[in-house]
Amino acid sequence: MAYDAIIVGGGPGGYPAAIRLSELGYKVLLVEEDRLGGECTNYGCVPTKSLRSVAASLDHLSRINYNINNIIGESFSFARNIANDVSTSIESLLASYDVEVVNGRARVLPSKTVDINGRIYEARKAIILSTGSTPLIPQWANVDGRRVHDNRSILNFEFESIDSIAVVGGGYIGVEYSFILARLGLKVTLIEALDRLLPGMDRDFGLLARRMLSRLGVKILLKTPVNKVKLNDKSIEILTSNGSIHADSLLIAIGRVPRNEEARRIGLDLDRKGFVKTNKCGQTSMPGIYAAGDIAGPPLLAHKAMKQAVNVSECINGGKPRGIDPIPQVVFGPVDFVSVGITLEEARSMGLNAVEVRIPVGGLAKSRIYGIKEGFTKIIYNKLDKKIIGIHMAYPDAGESAAIAALIVRKGLTVEEASEVVFPHPTMSEALSEALEAASDRPIHIRGFRVREVKPSG
Repeated sequence: MAYDAIIVGGGPGGYPAAIRLSELGYKVLLVEEDRLGGECTNYGCVPTKSLRSVAASLDHLSRINYNINNIIGESFSFARNIANDVSTSIESLLASYDVEVVNGRARVLPSKTVDINGRIYEARKAIILSTGSTPLIPQWANVDGRRVHDNRSILNFEFESIDSIAVVGGGYIGVEYSFILARLGLKVTLIEALDRLLPGMDRDFGLLARRMLSRLGVKILLKTPVNKVKLNDKSIEILTSNGSIHADSLLIAIGRVPRNEEARRIGLDLDRKGFVKTNKCGQTSMPGIYAAGDIAGPPLLAHKAMKQAVNVSECINGGKPRGIDPIPQVVFGPVDFVSVGITLEEARSMGLNAVEVRIPVGGLAKSRIYGIKEGFTKIIYNKLDKKIIGIHMAYPDAGESAAIAALIVRKGLTVEEASEVVFPHPTMSEALSEALEAASDRPIHIRGFRVREVKPSG
């Protein structure tokens, strides 16, 4: 029997070659003396990482003094302790750079001076406002830290006396907390006024989040605006346009607003949502006053704020601002939801001729280790030049691949150029690699990928 190619060994150095040659039209024979997948799949990478996954879970439980009868309390205590540790580390870091830290409320005065606790401090060159943002609380709610919470007060809440909680807001905070609280054993009702979860991100993210949260027992109510909250003796009644919901406690997670009191007081130009207007250097409408972070506008993300702060500092020093787009958006819910660049729907609204390639990730080795059967990666590229304009990923650890996705989009790499990157095995990042290969119509481990295209109207 004749073949175009014979490959001896069915491990990772063999079977991908067999697949690729077959795609190219070759008649191929693969010879393997043991089991397909070779040492990696059967004796090395995959089984050892499976054991590591179990060990890591046990390690995490031991770090929070795991007690099945008080898992919620211990988990939140652990979270608070970690937050305190990081904060203390930042304090030490600033001290190591000889940065003086003063606690108090600042008031900016004329001639670049600041009043802190009644003492006047002068800024010889610039003042940077980075006052951040606060939770958006609607008129119908009063956060008391006992029964009604925002994302701050809930961290100090004692959960022993409650069995259920309602979460208002299906954005990233609401989805993340719904997942956490359901996993820790509470009955969760998630209420969203719009028609899907995670609005503003890829539509399929919301669909996947809904399925995964529902399987955890989360009751999800969409297109359900909240009108009023009533505190009864033993429960909270949330009155909506579709009826009432009862729960022991309530978390409000409908968004954030800028802390702009000081900016307003000194007369800085603000946009219609109250964020400080700046140029690329962070310069505001007032000479010598800069703004960085949430106060300077969305996206309200820590990694954006860090890069922006560096840019402001370098501009103040006479340098030029460095671009920071695209900024990855990551939601840490039942899986990581990562969005970089634009979606296919956005490409349509922009009048682009774009193609979306979507692959499932359930067949990857690391997905099997995690026990994840769902999840996907999408590549959006311009059909004219094959440059990638969007990457959207939904699977465990997808956040770890957000930076490389941002680099691909930022550099305007084509599908062919990006597919040259070698991704380690076994990792979930291989989902991005497989999507890039699928966009070139030559996947190795994935079958049944989906392709959609939008064309300019007219």
